[in-house]
Amino acid sequence: MKPFSTFITNLAILVIVFLGTFSTQSHAELPNLSSTKDERSLSNPSYVIGQHWFRQINSSQAVIAFPPAYNYVRQALSTIVPHTSLDNKMIEITLLNSTQSNAFVIPGNHLFIYSDIMEMITNEDMFYALLSHEVAHLDLNHYERQSQFSSQELSKTLIMIGASLAAAAAGAGSDATSALWIGGMANQAENTLTHSREQEQEADRQGRRYMKAAGLNPQGMNHLFKAMFKASLGRPRLEFLSTHPLPKTRIADSMSFQKEDSILRQKESSRDFLFFRATMLAYRAILSNRVDYALLQSIPNEDAYNFAQALVAYLQQSPQKALTFLAKVHTHNRFVSYLKALSLQSDGQKKAALKVVEGVLNLAPNDLSFGTLYATFTHTKYRGVEVPRYLYEKKQVWEADITYYRDRQNIPMALNYKALLDFSLGQDKEAQRLLFRALQDAKDTDKPLIKRTQDEIDRIKEAEKEEGIRDD
Repeated sequence: MKPFSTFITNLAILVIVFLGTFSTQSHAELPNLSSTKDERSLSNPSYVIGQHWFRQINSSQAVIAFPPAYNYVRQALSTIVPHTSLDNKMIEITLLNSTQSNAFVIPGNHLFIYSDIMEMITNEDMFYALLSHEVAHLDLNHYERQSQFSSQELSKTLIMIGASLAAAAAGAGSDATSALWIGGMANQAENTLTHSREQEQEADRQGRRYMKAAGLNPQGMNHLFKAMFKASLGRPRLEFLSTHPLPKTRIADSMSFQKEDSILRQKESSRDFLFFRATMLAYRAILSNRVDYALLQSIPNEDAYNFAQALVAYLQQSPQKALTFLAKVHTHNRFVSYLKALSLQSDGQKKAALKVVEGVLNLAPNDLSFGTLYATFTHTKYRGVEVPRYLYEKKQVWEADITYYRDRQNIPMALNYKALLDFSLGQDKEAQRLLFRALQDAKDTDKPLIKRTQDEIDRIKEAEKEEGIRDD
C-alpha cells in the first residue's frame, strides 16, 4: 500500500477514536454473525454491522454517482445470484473511483468495485468472474466462519475496518482516493486469519460453479487471473493481489478444472458492458493527468470511447464539450441517454433534456432512474411504480423529493428527505438535527411521516448499539 503520511497520522487518531466508540464491547463477547439467515434484517448482526460500514463508505466523495452503471451491475448480479444459496437475492452495490485495483464484499450482502480494476477487465466474461468470486464470499459465509474461528481476530478486523471507514468518511488526506485503501484494510485484516487463502481458493472454485450454472463462460475466471498476473508484473502494489494467493497459483488451480475454450466459442461482450466499463474508466481518467492517453489506451470501441470522453467533459463541468462527443456516438442506450439529458440540462437546454428523458419513459414508463430525473427536471413528485430497494435508487428518489418540496416551500418535508439522505451517508448527527427542525416546523398532516422517518433511523441506531458499533 502506498503510504500517505498525513492520512496515516489522521488514521492513527481515528483508530483511537473508533476504539473509544467500540470500548463498551471490545472485551465483550462478539456477536454470532451466523445466528440468522434472514440476511437483510435488523435481527441479523451480520447485516447490521455491514450496513453500518456501508453507510460510512458511501459518505466518501469518491463514490461514483451514475445510475446506469449501477443498473448494469445489478442486472449482471441477477444472472449469478439465483444460483447461490443466499436467502435474500439482493446485494447492495457501491462503485468507487480510485487509483487502486480492488473489489471486495462486507457482511450483510454489500459489494464494492473500484474503477481502476476495470482497466484489466477487458471483457464481460472476466467481469462475471469477478462478480462470481465476490458473491461466493457472501454465499459461503466467509466473514461469519471467521468470527467462529477466532473472535479475537474478528475484533481486530472490526476495529481496523471501522477506523478505515471513519477515515474515509472524514475525507482524510488531500487525495480523495487515498481513503479508498479501506478495501485493502478489509482484506488485510481478513487475511490475518488462518484460513484466508483457502477461502480465496474456495471462492474461486465456487464462482466457477455459479458461472457454469448460469450459462456463462467459466473460462472468464482463467482470463481474469491471467489479467491480474499480467497487471501484477507492471504494478509493484496491485491492491487486489496484495491480500490474495499468487495469481499464478490461482491460474493453475483454475486451469485444472477445464480446458481453455476455443476463441470461436467465446461470446462478445454486451454493449451495456462496454459502456459500463467506459463509465468506470472515465471516472478513473479524471484522476489521471493524461485523460486522453488513458482513455485511448483502454477503450478500443469507438462509441464507448466517445461516450467516455463525453462523461469526462461533463464531470469537468463542460456540458457543451460533452454534447459534442455524444453527437459522435451512434449507439442508443440508457448510458448515452442519461448522460445526454444531464449535459443538456447543465447547458441550459431544459426542453431538449426533458425530451430525452420523456423518450426513454415512453418506452419504459417504470424506469426509476429516468423517472426521478423527470421529477427533478420538472420539480414534480416522483410517482413511479417501481419501489426503490437499493441505496443508489433511494438516493435518487430522496434527491427528487428534496427538489420537489423545496420548490413548494415546504421546508420541513425537504428536511425530512435530506435527513434520510444524510443518514444513508453516515452523517447521523446531521440527520438527527434536520429531523428535529422538521418536526418543530411541520404541518400536522406531515408530522406522522417525519415521525416514521425518525422511528426508522432510531431502530437502525438501536440495532447498531446492541452490536457494540455505537454507544450514543
